[in-house]
Amino acid sequence: MTDRHGELHQLLHRAGLEKAGHGRVLVARPSGAAWRPVISASTKPTLAVPDDRPDLVAELNRQWHRLAVEHGVIDGDGEFLINVGGQGCTCWTGVRLGEQWDLAGLLGPRAGQPEFVTMSPDGESVLGVTCEEYEVWFVAVAPFTDWLQSSARGRAMEREAGWDVVLRWRTASARLRRMAPGAGQKPRRLSGRTAPPPRRRSRRAALVGPQPARAAR
Repeated sequence: MTDRHGELHQLLHRAGLEKAGHGRVLVARPSGAAWRPVISASTKPTLAVPDDRPDLVAELNRQWHRLAVEHGVIDGDGEFLINVGGQGCTCWTGVRLGEQWDLAGLLGPRAGQPEFVTMSPDGESVLGVTCEEYEVWFVAVAPFTDWLQSSARGRAMEREAGWDVVLRWRTASARLRRMAPGAGQKPRRLSGRTAPPPRRRSRRAALVGPQPARAAR
């Protein structure tokens, strides 16, 4: 076990999570796939909790547990998978709740700013928790297979639409090409780098580590 994995397991232990089985899970959907619906710029939260509540940590823990049970993230044996943002590890860890636990207070840069995603052992239910500008968002997705299939179809349609534009341009007459806006102009260089994709928020981008890019607030 690397030092990084050892530190992660110590963090999970302090949060009141007990390892289920061997702990680290190798056969599961990639954690990056589970983060995608949680951090997407188009995501709408299942629940948003204002971050100025005096009982914020306790309320976040209550709501996570409620949603995890409702959406089947915690299985019949009390087990689930977890990936914590900002730990530099894309692995899942199989865990169960101990007698006393505190996910919202410990699984983030500071208490009340949780950044983690949980998934049912069968991979069909996902529940992520992440911080927005003035709220903490819970994003539940179930069944996850349906979301993945819908997302794949959407990306395929975008690619097809993109190729349609390319083909139309290639088959267009020279006259139409000359009439196109910006035709013949040299592309503007942006400091030698391509412009970054739109982000929903900036603070969270540094927390999740090697996960898909997300938007800044």
